[in-house]
Amino acid sequence: MIHVLMVDEDPAFLELSRAFLEDAGNILVETLNSPAKAIDLIATRTFDVIVSAYAMQEMGGVVLLTSIRALDPDLPFIFFAAKGGEGPLCEALNGGADAYLVRGRDPTARFADLLRHIHRCYEKAQKFQRILDSEARFRELADQLPQPVMEMDREGGLVYLNETGLEAFGLTNEDLAAPLNALALVAPRDRERAKEQIWWGLRDVSVGDNEYTALRRDGSTFPMALFTRPILQGGTAVGLRGIAVDIGKRREAERALQESEERLALAIESAHLSVWGWDMRDGTVTCSARAPGDEARAADFVSGTWDDFIHPEDLPRLMKAAADHAAGKKAYLDTECRFRRQDNQWIWIEIRGKVIERDDDGTATTMTGVYQDITDKVRRVKLLKGREAQFRTLFYRMNCGGVIFGAVQGGRDFVVMDINYAGEMIEGEKKASIVGKRIPEVYSCAAGQELHDAMSFVWKTGKPRSVPLMAFEKGGIRQWREYYIYILPSEEIIAIYNDISERITKQQQMLESLKIKETLIKEIHHRVKNNLQVIASILKLQSMRIEDQQALDALRDCRNRVFSIAMIHEELYRSENLARIRIAEYIQHLG
Repeated sequence: MIHVLMVDEDPAFLELSRAFLEDAGNILVETLNSPAKAIDLIATRTFDVIVSAYAMQEMGGVVLLTSIRALDPDLPFIFFAAKGGEGPLCEALNGGADAYLVRGRDPTARFADLLRHIHRCYEKAQKFQRILDSEARFRELADQLPQPVMEMDREGGLVYLNETGLEAFGLTNEDLAAPLNALALVAPRDRERAKEQIWWGLRDVSVGDNEYTALRRDGSTFPMALFTRPILQGGTAVGLRGIAVDIGKRREAERALQESEERLALAIESAHLSVWGWDMRDGTVTCSARAPGDEARAADFVSGTWDDFIHPEDLPRLMKAAADHAAGKKAYLDTECRFRRQDNQWIWIEIRGKVIERDDDGTATTMTGVYQDITDKVRRVKLLKGREAQFRTLFYRMNCGGVIFGAVQGGRDFVVMDINYAGEMIEGEKKASIVGKRIPEVYSCAAGQELHDAMSFVWKTGKPRSVPLMAFEKGGIRQWREYYIYILPSEEIIAIYNDISERITKQQQMLESLKIKETLIKEIHHRVKNNLQVIASILKLQSMRIEDQQALDALRDCRNRVFSIAMIHEELYRSENLARIRIAEYIQHLG
């Protein structure tokens, strides 16, 4: 709805004008027959268009126009005069009127023309207001931007610089109030290039190099990139509007990126990795064919499809892994497969990758990653699996009991993972009733704690532990066992053990038998000693009856020999060791 104020001293003409204009639609007309009242009303009310007579007794139309322009310089003003003439027309237009129409003798014939001018002035005013609003929004938005935003005239004179720009260049609004050329914000060595960019920018032509060294008010510098577009008025460039981007951090990031890429290339080469890329739209795969340590060359990359590189038996697995990753089911592509080298030899590789590009629909279009030769690893795994199978066969078939424990709670406790047949026989329980139980649940006696301590030692140190004798209570019957505990490569702990109860019983029986035999042997030695002493005594009695000195000496030597032998038997039955005597004590007794 266009709000029109019509001022004329002829009330009948005002009513006729209101009726015609409002009948045309989309126009609301208010009328006043006093120019002075119109000035007061405009000071308090808002109107879209003012239509006024030119010649009025209370106040001339030009005076009314001047007064209104003082209140609102952009308010559309149309003269709808009774008479024409070159003088009034020039005076009206020079005073700032938007149009001067002559209504003539039949004003109804000119109402259509007035209506067109009202719409034209209203649309022009609305367009101008939109421009002003847009300019205000631009300035408000520009002041909030983190980069300097500037406007300059055709000669490079700064017209506007946002708050960020003032801070970046060390300027104030007072500096902008004085004549300041944008070239003063550029280091002297770059001013010629900047001048050329301004010249080409007014013609809306982009220049190649738009990076300069910016100059602050204090003389310090920083790198910036300047992007400009012409400000057009009526199709003519009247200046430039641009944004200056501080690229110091970008250059630091570029240097850091270059260093990172160099480190990545070095890491890839050091780790014996190769790079691959996959255009998922046409299926093209590019793989690095360079051996680690070689210089990079164009021929270091070979192209084809996965069919050219991956073994047919492994290709479906690779495609499924790639599809799962592309669909978001897995964070990365990670699988193992056989890869055809350039010499047509098959090797095992571990291939890893990630989607780096998707189209507007979210469909993966590009994937890249690395792969590594794991042929030796696969062979070792196969060998390890074979040895694992051998170990399991030996484990289940050996005559000794065997239990595999898994550490839980960081090695604070241990759970039965597996047990062999011999172990089942020793424990007197089936495997199903033992697996999954902790040590205290299987062995509630004191020996269970001793077994737990031995396993904790092995878990912490990695060293094997032998426990030669442990007593277990099973169903009220004491059972003696010996354990050998060590840790497996899988970090499981295996305990090899035997029930040695029968052996312990036999050993005890043998000890008791030995004690009896020792007692008997001591008794024999004692009796031999007594018999020898009797013989010595008989020899002594016989010597008492012999007067021949030579015979007497012979009997004395014989008696001494018998006595010495008797002393040996006495030392033997008194000694703890029936096979040895203490020679010093023996000689002392002989003396």
